[in-house]
Amino acid sequence: MIVCSCTLITSEDIAEAVAELRTEDPLVVLTPGLIYRRLGKRPSCGNCLPLVTELMVAYDEEGPGSPVSVVRRSSTDG
Repeated sequence: MIVCSCTLITSEDIAEAVAELRTEDPLVVLTPGLIYRRLGKRPSCGNCLPLVTELMVAYDEEGPGSPVSVVRRSSTDG
């Protein structure tokens, strides 16, 4: 799923970035900016940052299977 249409970041990209960052340093403080830097990109409009944050936290806490439920919940809230 495309999370950021400005820079074409997918949920899979976020999962990979979280996994790589945790592998390198298990105590790293994850932020959307760190995820973007890991992917070699910069946020443009910023509308995706809340979703990037939710996915990043979900991948970090529960593993790659959880963001689907976060995305479904987010899309039904509004």
